[in-house]
Amino acid sequence: MSNWKKHMQISDEFASSIKTQAHKVYDINPYVLVFENEENSHIHHLYFDAHSKGAAVWMHLIEGKDRALLIDTGFGIGNLKGLVETLTDKPFDVVNTHFHGDHSAGNSQFERIFCHKYDVPYLQDTFKHADHRMLPPAEFFKPEDVVPIEPYEIVSIEDGHQFVLGENHAVEVIHMPGHAAGGCILLDHQSGMLFSGDAILSTPTLIIGRFPNPYYPECLTVTAFRDTLSTVMPRLQSVKKLYPSHSRLGLSPIYLQDMLDCCNAIISHPDEYEVYDYVPDPDQKQIKCIGNAMIVYSNSRI
Repeated sequence: MSNWKKHMQISDEFASSIKTQAHKVYDINPYVLVFENEENSHIHHLYFDAHSKGAAVWMHLIEGKDRALLIDTGFGIGNLKGLVETLTDKPFDVVNTHFHGDHSAGNSQFERIFCHKYDVPYLQDTFKHADHRMLPPAEFFKPEDVVPIEPYEIVSIEDGHQFVLGENHAVEVIHMPGHAAGGCILLDHQSGMLFSGDAILSTPTLIIGRFPNPYYPECLTVTAFRDTLSTVMPRLQSVKKLYPSHSRLGLSPIYLQDMLDCCNAIISHPDEYEVYDYVPDPDQKQIKCIGNAMIVYSNSRI
């Protein structure tokens, strides 16, 4: 069995067993499973099961002494704002790791959303095309629980922006292009946890031609991903564990170096790949797997 298939088998086993792990479900939003971080009770991981292969998504809530930070808003099904207000009594900010609909469709529940400046025009476009929003299979949710996509304030941020949650507690925004032009990862300096979005996870990072690229197309390539990751590696020396937006949490920092090696392998030998057939998508056919890292890519996005 190919290494990438072994990795995906582990991810599938994780998905099938997650409901057996200790969690809570709140009446205010029964679509989300709430997991308390094993090492820090002030961090919660919010799991939305999309009932579709590989599509379940994580949101993360970090509570500091003075403020809290919600990372991503998922598909926009159910009362996410009410759930967050149940979990913390602190004022909180909301930040998107990137604009894709499984991470941002719940934004309209909140008055203000932070995102990297390169994804601002992509988010603004979602207001114009709300009827094209991403939704999981309809059988398991009530239509009335889908949050309408309506305009909200978008606050443009850049690499290095810090969300200060209390004294000596900052969460740093690190721009990470490739999967999305304005993709971000967020480093909690107090805990050493890296919330790595869709950039670095235990399932493949997707850098494919199907993703739109009308704005900042130079950021939607494997090369942009490689160059940025290489540059910021010194800033990531304090990372203890990675908490992505999909599949398994608490990943080893070794994923960072493996991902850098995977990018370099694609750039050096783009025609040396395996066929990716995990999902029936004609745009997701080429996969490179180096160590723990996997990238599904299109030749047009190298």
